[in-house]
Amino acid sequence: MNCLSIFKKIFLFIFIFNSLARASYASSSFTELPISAEGAVLIEYETGKILYSKNADKPMYPASTTKVLTALLALEHLDLNKVITVPEDMGPAEGSAMYLLPGERFTVRNLLDALMVKSANDAAVLLAKEISGSVESFSVLMNERARELGAKNSNFKNPNGLPDSEHVVSPHDMALITKEAMKNNVFRELVSQVNVTLDETEQTPEKRYFRNTNRFLWSTSKIIYNNEYIPIKYDYIDGVKTGYTGEARNCLVTSGEKNGIRFIAVVFKAEGYEVYRDSRILMDYGFENFSLKSIIQKDNVLGTEEFPKTIQGSLDYGTTKDMIDVFNQNESPVYNTEIIINNLQFPVYKGDIVGKVIVTRDSFMEELDLIAFNDLESKFTVSYAMTVFSDNIPRFLFYSFISFVIFILSIFALRLIMLRKRRKRMRRKKYKNIY
Repeated sequence: MNCLSIFKKIFLFIFIFNSLARASYASSSFTELPISAEGAVLIEYETGKILYSKNADKPMYPASTTKVLTALLALEHLDLNKVITVPEDMGPAEGSAMYLLPGERFTVRNLLDALMVKSANDAAVLLAKEISGSVESFSVLMNERARELGAKNSNFKNPNGLPDSEHVVSPHDMALITKEAMKNNVFRELVSQVNVTLDETEQTPEKRYFRNTNRFLWSTSKIIYNNEYIPIKYDYIDGVKTGYTGEARNCLVTSGEKNGIRFIAVVFKAEGYEVYRDSRILMDYGFENFSLKSIIQKDNVLGTEEFPKTIQGSLDYGTTKDMIDVFNQNESPVYNTEIIINNLQFPVYKGDIVGKVIVTRDSFMEELDLIAFNDLESKFTVSYAMTVFSDNIPRFLFYSFISFVIFILSIFALRLIMLRKRRKRMRRKKYKNIY
């Protein structure tokens, strides 16, 4: 075997080894966590960045976590103080319910309390009909809103998540929907309540007492976590929603904040209390390993560009949005920033888009518009020339010059008027000589 042949084999071995190493790295881009559920995802709230994924884009049965989107749409379309009367054709409730009776009257806020705390299926149907007229029409609205939020692997068929073979949502889609819902302060309040009490009605003469189905908020029952028994209740958790059907098994959407950073975890198709163990593993993985970095702060001057041919001379610019990145605490991220200023046409007004800023780091890349923080006006205008002229000669001479110009223009106008009158007289004389 000659040296060239040996060299070729060594090169081929190195190439295959590197290819396998890259493939191995790509397939394990997320840290392995002992998640028992079939589907799970963890995202950071501000950026939406996925930090852990297990079948995150697989459409699955979401059960009552569906009500996150129902509540969001109710908050977007209804007044909280609006009173809704239960119709005669409401029909009996299936599964978890507040047992609405025809003729009962509740505010939208009452129904949302029952929806997100008690997980009342009948409240979901009543809200859906109030918004869209029917469950079918409301389902269309649900799918439209979900698509707007980036949900690509979902199909909603009802407002409560009761079994339907076509009613599916991926864990990642549910995380995106929850991220949007958590922007609403009323939604945050709804999902963080431990107990809710609704007053008596004429049809139901006793109060309704509901306790949140989310045991993260109150339960002293134990789960095995890190080889020890600990209570389910976790103080850093402030919502969001449970779900269960025989087909979907146990589902849970969780939101929590610690040390100024918030995470959203979604766990689908877990068994029993494993849904809480899996969710806590995800949340603690986020709390213990990730931090936020503010790269660009909105409304702060990001830079200044000189424009010598303008009245102002320079342009201050910045963004109207924050740029934030989430990174592993074991990393020391280095960001590359590129600023591109457009070929501007004057005048430029404060608030106009004048360029863009691009920030990159490894796989991170984000782009924001740059906004003018001041006006820019060209020097080559009549109004500016007059201003310069008036500012650089004595006031007496300036007004004298203006008076002279007005005098000359007046004489010119007077001569023009006299000339027109003379021409009219000449025409009349000509007409008189015609027989």
